[in-house]
Amino acid sequence: MTTIAIELNHVVRNINKQLIKYYAKEYDPSLDIDMMDDKVDVFEHYLKFDSKNEKYRFVYIDYPYEIFGCAKTMEKNLAVRITNWLTDMTNIEDEQYNIIFYSLDEDNLTIQSTYFFLSKIGCRVRTMMFPKSYKEIWDVADVVVTARNEFFDNEKPEGKKLVIINRDFNEDNKERADLSYDSMTELCDDTSFFDKIKP
Repeated sequence: MTTIAIELNHVVRNINKQLIKYYAKEYDPSLDIDMMDDKVDVFEHYLKFDSKNEKYRFVYIDYPYEIFGCAKTMEKNLAVRITNWLTDMTNIEDEQYNIIFYSLDEDNLTIQSTYFFLSKIGCRVRTMMFPKSYKEIWDVADVVVTARNEFFDNEKPEGKKLVIINRDFNEDNKERADLSYDSMTELCDDTSFFDKIKP
C-alpha cells in the first residue's frame, strides 16, 4: 500500500484569495483585490501586520471560517477531477493506493472550518490529518504533494517522494522536487504519475 498525502492549502484550497479579501475588509478597504495576485506569498506581498499576535488573531480567531471554510478550490471543477482520479485509481490492479489530505498550521476554529470546506466540495478522501510537524506527515506518507517551501528545509526520509505544485513563491525549489506539476489537475491528468512515484 502506497500512501499519498496531499496538502490542502495552495494545492486544493485557495486560501490566499480569502486572506486578501478579508484583509481588505478589516484593514485596508482601498485595496483592489481583483488586481492582486493570489498565487504569490500574500503575507510577504500584501498582508502587513504589526505583530505575530495580530496576524494570529486575524487568521485563527477573527476569520477562520471565512478563510478556511469558505475558500474555493485552486481550479474550477478540481473537486470533481479529484473524485474521478480516486475512482480511476481503483482500476490499478498491481498496486493499492491510500490518499489522505492534510493541513499544517491549523488550530482551534480552523479545523472545523476545514471540515466544512471538505463537505462543501464533496470530498471522498477517507482520511484528513492536522499534523503539528513535517515528521508526522512523513511517518504516514510515502509520497507528499505540497506547494510549501518548508518541506525542502526538512530532511526527506530515504525512499520517499516529494511532489511540488508550482507557485510563484516556490519556483526556486521546483528542481529539488522528485516531481513537479503546475496544478493538481495536471497531476491527476498525468497517466504515468503512479509509475513515476514507484520506489
